[in-house]
Amino acid sequence: MKKRPVIPRLDGGPQTILLVEDVERSVEFYRDSLRLEMKDGDTDRYAEFDTGDGVLLLVKREGTIAPMAGVLAGGKGSALTFSISSDGYAMWKQWLEKRGVPIDRETRWIHGGRSLYVLDPDGRRLEFKTPPVIAPPPKPPAAEKKT
Repeated sequence: MKKRPVIPRLDGGPQTILLVEDVERSVEFYRDSLRLEMKDGDTDRYAEFDTGDGVLLLVKREGTIAPMAGVLAGGKGSALTFSISSDGYAMWKQWLEKRGVPIDRETRWIHGGRSLYVLDPDGRRLEFKTPPVIAPPPKPPAAEKKT
C-alpha cells in the first residue's frame, strides 16, 4: 500500500456544491492536489468528498443531476474557502507548488491571518485561509441611558 504524505487537513463548510465541466478532471485535482477523500460518486456524473466537517459535491454541469444541483448551488460559485492551521500554511503552499498548481495570489490580513489562492480546473478561486493571529479589538460597552 502506498503511504500518503502528511499534510494538514482541510476543513470546509457543511455542504458545498460545485458544477464542473469534467468530473474526472476535477476529481483528480481535489483528490490528488488537495488530498480530499472521495466518499462516493461515479466520476462521470458526480463525486462526493469529505471536507472534515462537511461534504464537497462535484456535479457535471451538463449531466443528469445538474438541474437539481444547480438549484441547490444557486448558480456557479465563484469561490471556495478552506480553513487551514497557521502552521500548515507553508506546507500547503509547498504541496500545491510541487504538484504544479500555481499560486494565484497571497494575502496577509489586518488581524494577522493569511490566505493563499489557487484556481481549480474550472477556473474557480480556492482560498486556503489561516485563523487571525490577533483578536479584533472588543466593542466598547454601550453607553448607559440617563433618565
